[in-house]
Amino acid sequence: MKYLPFLDGKYSTAPALTAMVKAEQDADKLVFQADDEYNAFMANKALCRKEDIHKYYVQENLYEGTAVKINKQIVKQLITEYPSHFIYTPHESGHTLYNAKKAQTLQWADDWIAVQTDGYLTLFDALCSQVQEDVAICQLDGDKDWLAAIHLCCPNHWAPADKIGKPFSHVHAIVPGMEKLNSNYFKMLQTGVQKGPFFRFAWGISTDTRLNHHPVAPPGIDQVYWWGRRVEEDTSDIYLRVERQSITGLPANNCFLFTIRTYFYNIDTLSAEEKKALFHAVEGMSPESLEYKGLTDKVEILRRRLLS
Repeated sequence: MKYLPFLDGKYSTAPALTAMVKAEQDADKLVFQADDEYNAFMANKALCRKEDIHKYYVQENLYEGTAVKINKQIVKQLITEYPSHFIYTPHESGHTLYNAKKAQTLQWADDWIAVQTDGYLTLFDALCSQVQEDVAICQLDGDKDWLAAIHLCCPNHWAPADKIGKPFSHVHAIVPGMEKLNSNYFKMLQTGVQKGPFFRFAWGISTDTRLNHHPVAPPGIDQVYWWGRRVEEDTSDIYLRVERQSITGLPANNCFLFTIRTYFYNIDTLSAEEKKALFHAVEGMSPESLEYKGLTDKVEILRRRLLS
């Protein structure tokens, strides 16, 4: 399975939501995708936690009812999608979820918010730490919307603290090409709540396969090195970084669960036609989009790498 959302040779910021029930691949009918990279993702989340979990997990104005419903939905997805890996057991005194992949048992009481297992801040934190995806909660209320919680250990050059509590238009204001959608996005969010679940893709170019590209380097690490995106003529490896994003609506709570799963593909492994499509998509980006993607003045380098 390989996700190449640029095969039409065009770069677009359009939502392009696909209903999971219409997915051609079985993996795209899942909210959470567990594969051979599971341990690498868990190691990355452990490093984020060791550095400072508050840098990667934040919440603001998260309604209690929403938190409970989201936690129940995540457990439901896990035991439905991976019944041999996740075993949920209700008890008189609470609940447990056994993760066979990590040989770890989570414990919590009937409030479905606090967690009794050491090392986690909340049940949401604990559940997000069992999956490869990053996870967020978008809350709607009346004519308002905001990011109520973000658990982001694979940030792609943005910080959760800068987005938490903000509406969709603010979260995506920095993305070139989103102006039209940002001016009339609320119906799309309502669709996410009421229908679906959906999935979509976003992509860019990277010069490494490090999952964590928080804009602020951990203590003791050079900021320039940490930033990455140094596409040079003699760079031996250039990667396509693809995000598979999913939206699962919970109408009763007027919210949706949003997930982001990161994939990397070395551009040298692409076929000639795939390389050609990728270059055309990059070549068609606006100057603003090239700058946002870290590709300003790099188009000719990519031309030589992709079309030679």
